[in-house]
Amino acid sequence: MKIGIDIDGVLTNDDDYILDHAIKYCYENNINSYVDATRYETKKFDWNNETLDDYRSKYFYNYCKNEPARRFASEVINKLHQEGNEIYIITGRYKGHEDSTSGEEMRNIVKEWLKNNKIYYDNLIFIDAFKKVEYIKQNNIDIMIEDSPQTIPIISKIIPVLCYDCRYNRDLKIDNVTRVYSWYDIYSKLNNK
Repeated sequence: MKIGIDIDGVLTNDDDYILDHAIKYCYENNINSYVDATRYETKKFDWNNETLDDYRSKYFYNYCKNEPARRFASEVINKLHQEGNEIYIITGRYKGHEDSTSGEEMRNIVKEWLKNNKIYYDNLIFIDAFKKVEYIKQNNIDIMIEDSPQTIPIISKIIPVLCYDCRYNRDLKIDNVTRVYSWYDIYSKLNNK
């Protein structure tokens, strides 16, 4: 089986990281805090582009380099690989932030992070989040592990999706989507498919 795996929100807990660090950023800069903690990524905050850019320059690359993988992600992915599955890491982190990092540097950060967190993969794909569907179709991915409330409805029209539970995607109730809560939950559900 060809298994597609997203990074942010699936291999990492970016939701808690963003809340923790963005609320700290608000405090440090005397900005009203979040608008709605259940919104996706930095949409939790009613920030203009300048504020968003400043936040990202101070916290985003620290997240990319240092946020640990979710518990048991490496262990489960290794088991899946050993059982003959092909692992495709498919991430929207294909470019850096315009003011601080090039796309090549971001891709190197991702590769180093995967290595440091012992995340096995057969293929690492850097692609715009909304072009994931094209890649999935062209490469006959069988199932995708994803968290994005924007891309799950699109992907689920062509293949089954395991939706990694996050506060921002709990309202998704669509066909061809199974909610998962941990990496061993993923493993169990993949083995029951």
